[in-house]
Amino acid sequence: MVIIVLRKIILTLILGGMSLLAAGTAIGEVIRTMEWASFRGSVTTYNGNPVPVGSIVDAYDPGGAHCGTFTVKSEGLYGFMPVYADDPYTSEIDEGAELGNQLTFYLNGRLALTEGPDSPTWNGMGATSEVNLSASATVSIDSVAFPADQEAEPGDTVTYAVTVQNTGNGMDFYEVTATSFHGWIIQTSDDFVYAEPGQNATVYFKVLVPGALFYDVIDDVNFRVASGIDNSANVTGAVSTLVGFTTDIDDDENGLLPGQFELYQNYPNPFNPITTIAFDLTVKCEVKLEVFNILGIKVENHDLGTLMPGHHSVQFDGASLASGIYFYKIKAGDRSAMKKMALLK
Repeated sequence: MVIIVLRKIILTLILGGMSLLAAGTAIGEVIRTMEWASFRGSVTTYNGNPVPVGSIVDAYDPGGAHCGTFTVKSEGLYGFMPVYADDPYTSEIDEGAELGNQLTFYLNGRLALTEGPDSPTWNGMGATSEVNLSASATVSIDSVAFPADQEAEPGDTVTYAVTVQNTGNGMDFYEVTATSFHGWIIQTSDDFVYAEPGQNATVYFKVLVPGALFYDVIDDVNFRVASGIDNSANVTGAVSTLVGFTTDIDDDENGLLPGQFELYQNYPNPFNPITTIAFDLTVKCEVKLEVFNILGIKVENHDLGTLMPGHHSVQFDGASLASGIYFYKIKAGDRSAMKKMALLK
C-alpha cells in the first residue's frame, strides 16, 4: 500500500483502485476532516452583555488543536459551529478532537466560561451540544493615523483611510461611520476589520463627489471609528474634500476664497453631544465662538485664534450642557453671525 499526502488529502492506492480515506481543507488554522460535531449557544455573553454580531468563537481540543471557529451572526448566540475530529490516518498531526475530549472555548480571543445545558464534550460524529459561553475583556481604542485633506474634481470618488490601534486585552473589530456636511454620498464597508491586542486596524470610507458642481466647494466629513464590541470605545475626526481647487485655499490669486463672510447651520442638528460648526472668512482675523442659552445667557466662550481667509469648521462639545435650544455666534473681526441649534440628550 502506498499513501500519498497532498494538502491534507490522503489517497490510498490499493490494487490499482483508489479510495478516499479523509479530506481536510484549511480554514485559517482549522482543518476540516470527515467527522465533526456541532455546538451552539443561545445565551452567550461578553462583558455581561449579549455577544455582539461579528464576534469570533473558537474551540480547541486538549492538545491545543484549533478545531472549530464561528463568526457570530445574531446577537447573543452562536452556532451551529462544526468542531472537527482528529483524523486517525494522520497520527503525526493533531487535527481535532477525539471521542470524550473536553473542549476549550474562546470568545474574541478570551478564555470563555462554559455553562449548560450540555457539557463541552466532543460526543462523536453528528452529535449536537448546547454550550453557553461567557467571557470578558477590556475594550479600548486609540488613534494612529488620520487621513489628510484631498483635492478632487466633480464626479470623483475619494477614498480616506483611518488607522486605529486595539489597546484592549482582547481581540476587537471596528467599523467606520461618516457624515458629509453637504450631504454627499459616503460609502463604507459592511465588513468588520479585526485586530488582536496591540495591533493596528485600518478602515476606509469613500466620498462620492457629485458630478453636477459648477463652483468650487469644500465638503467637511466627520468620521467615527468604533469598536464592534463596545460602541462607546471610539475615535472621531474630520477631513475635507476640496473640489475644483488647484491651489492652496489660502491663496486668493484665482479668486478661490469665499466671496463673503458666512456662518453655516451646525451638523448634525439636533446633536448629542458633539456637532460641527462651519464658517467662511474673507479676511485674516481673530475669531471667537460664543454659545448662549434660551435666556440669552452666555454659557460657552471659545477663542479660536487668528484664522486665515477660507472655509473653516470647529467641533463643539455640549457634554456639560443640559438638553435644550442654544444659539451659537461666530465673531470674526468686526463681523458676527448667529444661528440656533438643539442639544438633545
